[in-house]
Amino acid sequence: MFQPGLDGITFTSHGHKLLGGFYRAAGDSPRPTVILLHGVPGVEKNLDIAYALRDAGWNCLYFHYRGSWGSGGGYALHNLVDDVRAATDWVTKQPCVDGDRLALVGSSIGGYTTLAAGAGDSRFAALVSLCPLINPATAPLSSKNADNFASMLNGITAAELQKQWATLPPITGMAAQLADKGVFLITGDQDELFSPEHHQPLLAALPNIAWHRFPEADHSFTTCRRQLVTAVVDWLTRL
Repeated sequence: MFQPGLDGITFTSHGHKLLGGFYRAAGDSPRPTVILLHGVPGVEKNLDIAYALRDAGWNCLYFHYRGSWGSGGGYALHNLVDDVRAATDWVTKQPCVDGDRLALVGSSIGGYTTLAAGAGDSRFAALVSLCPLINPATAPLSSKNADNFASMLNGITAAELQKQWATLPPITGMAAQLADKGVFLITGDQDELFSPEHHQPLLAALPNIAWHRFPEADHSFTTCRRQLVTAVVDWLTRL
């Protein structure tokens, strides 16, 4: 019998210590598990989703990428997928985790990373992407946001962050790898970073994915957190 709880955890990615928390669900058998990915710089961590998933019988691991929120190393956008792989390696070693029922849930650049990491890792069958970046060419990172984000990260300047952002590969180029995954896209019509039009190429490339639009939601779903949490948990628990 597995008891519910919350553990502070550490693991390594490329020799650097990463920090996180593991929400353990109750159950008499290993539980399905989500790895929760925050954006850049990670002010909104979506931990309301973690609590709700635990209540619904899912474990949930959240963690901080290299160079963010106390984790070691320097921050780099091109490191994020590797950090997710390291988190996945850690979580699949836990006795309470059902390794055949793993999902990624991420927002903003975490939503991008959910799709990019999920496309290249057969361990994940379900991906929930909240207000993700799809193509940096159609949503460049502004100097203002780059300055703000870099001020909260270690080992990267605003100029470097903008350069890395611009060279991220579009998610639409990964459509073939995502075609056999369960994908749930959630967006807000008032998103100040990524408009609904920004996500249309992904929907055209993957017409069978589930899509939920919140008409009044901004990038952080500020006005509809309860509805967001319900949508995520309901979709995952139906799988």
